[in-house]
Amino acid sequence: MAGRYRTRSTAPRRYRIVDRYAEAPGELTLVLAPEGSDGPEGADGTDARVPVPSAAGRFWVLHTATGQRLPAADVSARRLHSDGTTAESSLVEVRALRLPCGPRTCRIGEVVGLSGPRGLGWNLEAATGLDLLVVGWERGLGLLRPVVERVLAESARYRELRVWAAGAVWSATGTAAPTATAPSGRLTPGGPDAPALRFDPAATVALLAGPLAEATATAVALHAQGTPAERIQIAAHELLSCGSGRCGGCRVEAAAGPVRVCADGPVLRYDQLPVSARLPRPTAAP
Repeated sequence: MAGRYRTRSTAPRRYRIVDRYAEAPGELTLVLAPEGSDGPEGADGTDARVPVPSAAGRFWVLHTATGQRLPAADVSARRLHSDGTTAESSLVEVRALRLPCGPRTCRIGEVVGLSGPRGLGWNLEAATGLDLLVVGWERGLGLLRPVVERVLAESARYRELRVWAAGAVWSATGTAAPTATAPSGRLTPGGPDAPALRFDPAATVALLAGPLAEATATAVALHAQGTPAERIQIAAHELLSCGSGRCGGCRVEAAAGPVRVCADGPVLRYDQLPVSARLPRPTAAP
């Protein structure tokens, strides 16, 4: 799990909102610029100058001017340092989740706090030397943007790479030895009438992001065709609640026991989903 998590989160640091994009009801992408530094040492005693790798798929906690704490998915494709700088730019992009109703919050020009990153993100190391299948719909496209940019640049690490993003398809062949037989798996994320994606179930690692219902249904189809449960990763960011791990609102009951999405996710393996979500959907009678 190297690169997926960090044992200590940074204390909130000040950022100014320089741009914002409405994504869906209750969701907003924010572009943040560092507001300044309180010194080399943060409030939690950590050295603010130490680089903090930002793992795609993890989340931050956004501290608003009105005192609210909102989980915010990391959609930045660059390496982020705890002082707000990156190798290319000091701007940071996050997607705020569960924005409250009422007076508009997170306006351009406001100063907010950002703490984290937290949780577990995409485990790309698990796909090294194997086939990697990346599938995204709707709100999941932003969550997968850092992943798509990275895997397309590093496609040689995988035996086969297939990316399906809202109907657009990219593919690449890596340096590993290709399979000797035609892939037996068949997946139609765009619906039964859409072109099928072919894959090798036994050698595939799948990353799925979008509305949880669609992602779960696709995971069920992958597992039914032989893809191991531990190789199916699903973005469950929409289940995040407070982001601090205290309220229990993101707790789900999996077969192996309770799972807290904020701590054990927000990227979950197929076997960490609630048992009811992993059952095949009934088909309508003809």
